[in-house]
Amino acid sequence: MNIDSMHPPIPMEGAVAHARLLQQQQQSQPQLTAEDQQQQFEQNVQALLGVGQTPLPQAAAAPLGHRDGGGYYDPFAAANAKDVNTSAFLTAVCLNAAVFVVLIGSYEVLRRLFPSVYSAKSSRPRSDSVASVSSKASSSAPAVNINTRTPLGWIPGVCRASWSSVRSAGGLESYMFLRYIRLCFRITLTSSIWGMVILWPVYATGDGGARGWYFLSMANLSQGSTRMWVPTVFMWLQTAYVVFSLNEEYKHYLECRIDFLARGEGKGGASQQYMYSLIVERIPHELRSDQALYDYFNRLFPRKVHSTEVVLNLPDLERESQKRKRVLRRLEKSIVSLEVKGRRPRHVVGRKRIRCCGIESSPIFASFGGKTSADDGDRMPVRGEKVDSISYYSRELDLMNVKVARMQHEKIELAEKGNDSVRASQWISHAIDRVSTAAESRLRRPSEGDEGLITGFGSSSTRRKPLLLCILDRLGIDFISGTINYVQSNIDEVVDSVVGTTMSSTGFVTFRDLSTLACVVKTPLFHKPDVLVVNPAPEPRDIIWENAHVNLAWSRAREGTANVLLGVGAILWSIPVASIQALATADQIANVPGLAWINTLYGGDVAAFVNGYLPVVLLLTIILFLPHVFYAVALHYEDRKTASDVQTSIIGRYFYYQLANVFITVTAGSILDSLSEIVEHPSNILAILGKSLPNVVGYFATFIMTKVLAGLPIVLLRAPALIRMVFIKTFFREKYLTQAELDEAHHPRRHAQIWYGWEYPNLLLVVVVCFVYSCISPIILPVGMCFFLGSWLVYKNQILLVYNPSYESGGRMFPLACHRTLIGLVCGQLTLIGYSILRAGFYQALAMFPLPIVTIKMMGVFKQLYVTPGMCVSVEKAVELDSQAIVQSTFSPDVYRQPVLTEPFPEPQIRRDYTETMDADASGDSGKIV
Repeated sequence: MNIDSMHPPIPMEGAVAHARLLQQQQQSQPQLTAEDQQQQFEQNVQALLGVGQTPLPQAAAAPLGHRDGGGYYDPFAAANAKDVNTSAFLTAVCLNAAVFVVLIGSYEVLRRLFPSVYSAKSSRPRSDSVASVSSKASSSAPAVNINTRTPLGWIPGVCRASWSSVRSAGGLESYMFLRYIRLCFRITLTSSIWGMVILWPVYATGDGGARGWYFLSMANLSQGSTRMWVPTVFMWLQTAYVVFSLNEEYKHYLECRIDFLARGEGKGGASQQYMYSLIVERIPHELRSDQALYDYFNRLFPRKVHSTEVVLNLPDLERESQKRKRVLRRLEKSIVSLEVKGRRPRHVVGRKRIRCCGIESSPIFASFGGKTSADDGDRMPVRGEKVDSISYYSRELDLMNVKVARMQHEKIELAEKGNDSVRASQWISHAIDRVSTAAESRLRRPSEGDEGLITGFGSSSTRRKPLLLCILDRLGIDFISGTINYVQSNIDEVVDSVVGTTMSSTGFVTFRDLSTLACVVKTPLFHKPDVLVVNPAPEPRDIIWENAHVNLAWSRAREGTANVLLGVGAILWSIPVASIQALATADQIANVPGLAWINTLYGGDVAAFVNGYLPVVLLLTIILFLPHVFYAVALHYEDRKTASDVQTSIIGRYFYYQLANVFITVTAGSILDSLSEIVEHPSNILAILGKSLPNVVGYFATFIMTKVLAGLPIVLLRAPALIRMVFIKTFFREKYLTQAELDEAHHPRRHAQIWYGWEYPNLLLVVVVCFVYSCISPIILPVGMCFFLGSWLVYKNQILLVYNPSYESGGRMFPLACHRTLIGLVCGQLTLIGYSILRAGFYQALAMFPLPIVTIKMMGVFKQLYVTPGMCVSVEKAVELDSQAIVQSTFSPDVYRQPVLTEPFPEPQIRRDYTETMDADASGDSGKIV
């Protein structure tokens, strides 16, 4: 159809008249100026993003060029601003400074009184049985020569200590933890310097009329000011510097990680065997024995397998082992009582004991009541009989040794033989036959039978189905059958994990060279991805053996459930945070009967202190409970198999709660104050966010300053370990303690290591706050810099003198912390983009739009370049290392055998001579428990 035919023809003279009419109409319309065009563009962007528009009647009637009188929501109304003002901040600084002096003074006194708490490595006896990360770290001398007598004399020694000393003292994980703190310090230091040089003068000379904190913030710039290009360029430069710094640290991490995988952190074959080992998950039932698993891998890699171990589910043996340890502990207690009192102790069988801080008391009312037991060597005394404690526990220990040894032998024999009905070679042949038969059937008769469905080990027949079965399949019976098979397979996994079978689906394989290990890790072993899942084995000390038998699918399913529930908790996290913001104020306290004077005391100084200090303290308090919840979930609900995996899960979850805390804290006050506005005008929610965003910088400055002046000295003081030691000194006498109890009292393992799940998220919280406010309110950067400088000094001191980690994971938590750092940077970029739009900086927002995309892209680049290569040594490097060293001759087949299966007969541990205590007394500090 001709388009021209759709309209009637216009004569020539009519067309000319029509053109003249259109020209007159265009000339009669008002021409928009450049300013009006700019405003029209801004309104279009606001309409697109739903920012700044209200349905108020005057908005529609307002002229285009008048923005103050009509339809724009003012995001900087002074009536809505709520924050810790500078007066409250200075009051909090003075109080925290006083607290800092008291805490540091207490530390200087207490580190002389309790050397086992504050210089644990230098006070640890040479014969101590506590395992250490490396042979260097287990030395009884401190890693560096630090003057512990001069007040603050430890600071120069800690600062001069080399990085090699840090790694020797704490291992690679502690080393990378301290490197991460230094990385954050470098970022905040550089950003602080250039922020003071560039941003502070620009903001200070602005014409926004802001006061207090906001005199040096973007709030002091007028709407749409061209000066907003300065923070835009600053954010580009800061992003480039952060990416550059992370890239340099990632390079160093990869070098250290490869060196760790190649040589380990210790000496000797036993400490290096885990570098040649794999952990195997989802082992089929046919391979769940040491011999079957060995045959399978030996057929794939002939003469390359050293040993294999399948993890067993041993609740009965573990219970008997715990009973034997309890008997041994009480026998040692009885021997100590004999040495102190000079007479053989007696007790009534079945009387309860109290155990606290690793120390067990004597039986309650041990000398009263009870029937004297007859001296009958053929029977054990029963409950209620009074017996000689040493004879009773010695005899019970002998019986327990025989019982445990018999059970160990039975379980090891079961682990070695397992299910002999199907050998590994048969399982491989059957699996290959199944695949080849199905493929052949599919190629020859694609339209017949069951479409090549694999149904069993021995189903090699190509016989056609009966007609009735084919009809039933077409009616959906095959779907029901498949569903039943799927449910049955999942029931098997549940039975393995809940009911518990002796042979678990987890095992360990040790190879004779690194090149074979590297090939196995990088090569699929079976055509199904969820069968025989292999990864480099963790260090034996890192394994939580009580959870090692849990099925991987069961653990992952519970992990998904926990993530959903914790995600809901993060959404509801606004309830306690908003409550603190609303209730922890002097005005709310003054509403309590009898406390109205708080607002006028000392001219309002007390009220300013409460407003600036109380919300921070309450928020820090509730935050302290979160890691304990995450720890319990990871260990007891998800049944994670390694201590490092537990800490990794805490880092991820705690970080996201901290992130929610930052932004909920930013918005909580405005949501409470402006709830009616949000309900009435939902399109203004982003404007309300913009109003509150710059108005809490004082709160976060007070928050970080409190962590510097009060939080870090508390880390130095080691309050839990100190309280524990004081409690033991107060309520227990040293002469009645066994050697094991003395070791646990002076060097408790729980307090001798860095809990990375607690520490990394605390660092990430501060760095995220710095990123969010680095361009909006750069005054926060120097406060953050002071925090990371203090953290570097405090944690370096603790690593050198105190912490003695019980396992080594090779720095695996460092990439996770760096990844979360980039997430924090993205949050800062998005915050600045949204804030620039609210301040009419539309072109600036467009200029920053690529930043989050580039940062997210760099996450993948870093993972590809550094994280993935650091999971396992490369084949080329492995071949080179195999040609240089031979350590498999020192390997033991029991390294990955469960400890409960290899426990020897225990003997009572006799207390060491008091010579070391006397030497400590001569030096002025015995650390003796009185």
